[in-house]
Amino acid sequence: MTPIRVLTNIRPWSPHSFWGSRTHYDAATAGGGSLRACLRAAIRLLRLSRHYDAVVIASGRADNLFLLLASVLRFPVPPVVVGDCLWELPQRGLRRWLKTILFRLMHRSAAKLVVWCRHEIEGFSTALSVPSEKFVRIPHHHSLAGYEYTVSEGDYVFSGGDGHRDFPTLLRAVAPLGIKTIIATRRLDWNRGCEVPPNVVARPTSHAEFRQLMAGSRMVVLPMEANHIHVGGEQTYLNAMAMGKPVIVTDDRGAPDYIKDGVNGLIVPAGASLALQQAIESVSANPAFAAKLAANAKKVYDQYTTRECMERILALVQHAVLESRNQVRVGGRGRRETGESHLDRELNFEPPGVPSARD
Repeated sequence: MTPIRVLTNIRPWSPHSFWGSRTHYDAATAGGGSLRACLRAAIRLLRLSRHYDAVVIASGRADNLFLLLASVLRFPVPPVVVGDCLWELPQRGLRRWLKTILFRLMHRSAAKLVVWCRHEIEGFSTALSVPSEKFVRIPHHHSLAGYEYTVSEGDYVFSGGDGHRDFPTLLRAVAPLGIKTIIATRRLDWNRGCEVPPNVVARPTSHAEFRQLMAGSRMVVLPMEANHIHVGGEQTYLNAMAMGKPVIVTDDRGAPDYIKDGVNGLIVPAGASLALQQAIESVSANPAFAAKLAANAKKVYDQYTTRECMERILALVQHAVLESRNQVRVGGRGRRETGESHLDRELNFEPPGVPSARD
């Protein structure tokens, strides 16, 4: 297949990186800030898209407006791949109904939507009544390459992040243990009224301090909420694992795609504070077990690289373009190439445990 022209508002980590050298990045289409700024970015994206073979976006405000405008206005756009589908549905009520309608409109303008965990395919498909074939699971990546940090074994448990974190469950788990716990978060409601024990400190940090606190911890615990289609946390626990930290995650839906329980980390059900307490004790009280988890976890550094992730997304984009051209040739009947099932498997398989080239 000849090289394709890909427009994106996903910023490359350097102009000469794999992503930067194979896509055209237009910063003005990224949006951000006010609704008016996002609308301008979405309209610019619509205008520019006519000159490209494909478009890759994330799922920010401007991206969603772009998809919505393209659907409502029936604006002809090339194949669009949503490279990070983070659509969020309220639990109930009118807002959930309205957002469901909006997402159903938006998906019509997207050729494929990338999710990070397998369970999200069925979750989004069922909640939005969207064909599951629209969603493709691509493994997430760690984000440590190119950053400085010093790994050591400290005397504290580290946890952090903002999205979908269930810190009250962590507080209930570490309170009786007395183990020092540092939580890095910008959320003002992080404890949701739960009493903070004296062994816990929580505060916002810079990205660099966040990484260093993680690198100097004894173990990393990530308590995640259960009542979301997209649970999240993958980048945080993959970073911790790549540093060689024993990792405990309260997510038995998405985390098993990356963590083999008892081998390279521990998985407990969301909201299970007693099970989380026992998991933390098992790592703290057994240095040999902790060392085994850490050694196995460290292997993800070469398995889940940013380049691997971007290569798979670009392969998906190429496939979407090919499929679109085939549909045009057969009069829009949607015939698929015989190689598609193989490509789908390639995009969804677990990365092999061998080093891969990195920028």
